[in-house]
Amino acid sequence: MVDEISDRLREVNIIPVSVESDRAVIGFRDEVDLNDFREAVAAYVHGPRINPKTGERYKSTKWDLFEYIDPEGLRLWGREDRLGPRLKEIIGAQGEGIQIDEAYVLDVEIWHRGTRDLALASLQELREVFQADTEPQGRVLDHFVGDHLCLARVRASGALLSTLLDLAAVAEIDLPPVPELNVAEVRNVTARNFPPIPTPDPNGPRVCIIDSGLTRNHPLLAANVVAVASEMSSTMSGADEHGHGTMVGGLAVFGNIRACYSNGVFASPVQLFSVRVLDANNRFDDEKLVVNQLEAAIMQFYRAPHNCRVFNLSVGTGHPAFTNGVERQTVWAESMDILARKLKVVLVISAGNILGIFGMGTEDAETLVRHYPEHLLAESARLNDPSTAAIAITVGSLAEHETAAVRHGTTANDIVRAIARKDHPSPFTRCGHGINGAIKPEFVEYGGNAVFTGTGNLRRIGRDNGTSVMCFSHRPLEQLFQFDVGTSLAAPLVSRTAALVWNELREVLNFEPHPNLVRAVLASAAKVPQEIAALFPDNKDAVFRVSGYGRISSENALTSSDHRVTMVAQGTVGIDTFAIYAVPITNEFLAARGKKTIQVALAFDPPVRRRRMDYLGVQMNFQMIRGKTLAEVTAAFEAVGPDEEADGAIPQPYNIPFEPKGRPLREAYRRNTSTLQLGCFEFERATRYSDTYWLLVRSQRKWAPVEIERQDYAVAVTLEAHEDQLYNSISLRLQQRTRLRGRARV
Repeated sequence: MVDEISDRLREVNIIPVSVESDRAVIGFRDEVDLNDFREAVAAYVHGPRINPKTGERYKSTKWDLFEYIDPEGLRLWGREDRLGPRLKEIIGAQGEGIQIDEAYVLDVEIWHRGTRDLALASLQELREVFQADTEPQGRVLDHFVGDHLCLARVRASGALLSTLLDLAAVAEIDLPPVPELNVAEVRNVTARNFPPIPTPDPNGPRVCIIDSGLTRNHPLLAANVVAVASEMSSTMSGADEHGHGTMVGGLAVFGNIRACYSNGVFASPVQLFSVRVLDANNRFDDEKLVVNQLEAAIMQFYRAPHNCRVFNLSVGTGHPAFTNGVERQTVWAESMDILARKLKVVLVISAGNILGIFGMGTEDAETLVRHYPEHLLAESARLNDPSTAAIAITVGSLAEHETAAVRHGTTANDIVRAIARKDHPSPFTRCGHGINGAIKPEFVEYGGNAVFTGTGNLRRIGRDNGTSVMCFSHRPLEQLFQFDVGTSLAAPLVSRTAALVWNELREVLNFEPHPNLVRAVLASAAKVPQEIAALFPDNKDAVFRVSGYGRISSENALTSSDHRVTMVAQGTVGIDTFAIYAVPITNEFLAARGKKTIQVALAFDPPVRRRRMDYLGVQMNFQMIRGKTLAEVTAAFEAVGPDEEADGAIPQPYNIPFEPKGRPLREAYRRNTSTLQLGCFEFERATRYSDTYWLLVRSQRKWAPVEIERQDYAVAVTLEAHEDQLYNSISLRLQQRTRLRGRARV
């Protein structure tokens, strides 16, 4: 519809220049011809003209395009529209707070009317306003005119700013972003600027990074480093010659290093292990198969006394795993899944980077700015190898910062524009889906941003320290910190949370949790940022391809609260059978005001084989039933054959209509082909079906050999509502029953 309106606008010589987030179409027309457009708008508002002789409407005209438009919403672009959010905070919604004598440095976006010549004409119109100004400090400091963008950085008096707010050629005026990071200060910091780093509990959470090695004597990291090793035939040294491993290792220990730096405290319970598998050029060993090298690396600290169970692999290829329309799992990804299943470990892998954007020239850079984030859905932006692994966790990247670092000298007034806004996908992150349509990446974390930078009409896509991830330098005697971007820097944040969850579950349960349970708990605490959902309002599948289940809340992963309760269970189920869990539904939950949420996460680790059409040898899914007895549920599902779909075993409304976390997918199979599944059911008005719902977990043999009779799995069920007594009411019910009851057909 928007495209059709745009075409009709062009018929009346109106150039569409913008489609806003609320789907409003902004058009531009030369002022010379604007009066007849205004008259047409006024006439249309009064309704269709009637022929007095026939009593019928006049025949259609070019102005009938207004049938597509809400007449009450038609208006001309005004001062309030031209005010950017930062400037509006300072001078008010209409510019009433402008200080006439004050000098303002401003970023001006000029309407681009389709051709470079027209854009240059608009820029010249802006320059003429400055030339006519009597204040000497007013001038255009920098500008860019491309095929789609027209930007200017200006210095203007308050009086001139007021004039610019009424200039038709201007789309938006805003204050430049205020830098939060002064790199010069960061470079001068030493370890003496921070209090002593405490040594973590030796029985606490553990993470092993498999990377380029580690600078273990970094003064802010050394207290948390337990052991460093090498799995290279060329060297026994686990030292980091490249720097990548030290960046990843610091993030795995402390999480957000920039926040620690700002707070002035570095303290973490996480113990760090490192195995070097990459040389100084970030390449694997020439004399070993990658599969064998990685398995040997994992075994270094998997064994006692270290007993590490969370491993981070922030390495991968620079191109998509699936090419030419062929989706066959790769050898590397398959080997990661085999290791995860065999060793019962949590493997965390980065989704990979679209490195080509950083080599773009001016024209391509401008196109990326204009069409972001559409390029993330291209085939060339698909997940790399081995991030398509089904059992390993894959992590994509979000932008956390959108303001460049402090600039000095001749570049201080250059236009620098972040590509992504906060909590939008990083412009370089690779996206899903996974093998057989599985939801991949499962999670996203902060991995940095990219910027549109340069001088004049020479522009490129680059990195800026202010929008990058702050990490530890592998040369701490020169500087403690360095900055970079990439999904490889997002993955260790998830590894850190996984290690914390593993440790917390071990303490609560008094036994070692299965990695399936850790994955299920992580999924139960994840949420897709609203900002990403808003980027793809008409493409729900794109949300999952970009962000999976979203960003994990560490707080929700580690604790329940008065308003949010998570119940967990792990076990095995006979293949082609099912297990049933009783889920307590209390009066306090149903009676809570507002939105109520039931969420289920299921994780399992089936056998895999890349030469099979179905990559997973066993498939699992879940359903939740209400208003039925345990006997009725059991009988209904016992009547379903091993090869039959069980969706209709219990009819609506007794079968809760779960959808993947807040997003109803047209391709509902995506959840069922994933080894980590998350379903969310939200409602406000509650019908009392029963005080117990039944969670049914079902397994189906696809091709798994007959000697495999059972499948490991774990579930996490979360109830959330605005009710202060929710946690207490659920706890009381569970105490009365001592534990979640389970029943399996064998």
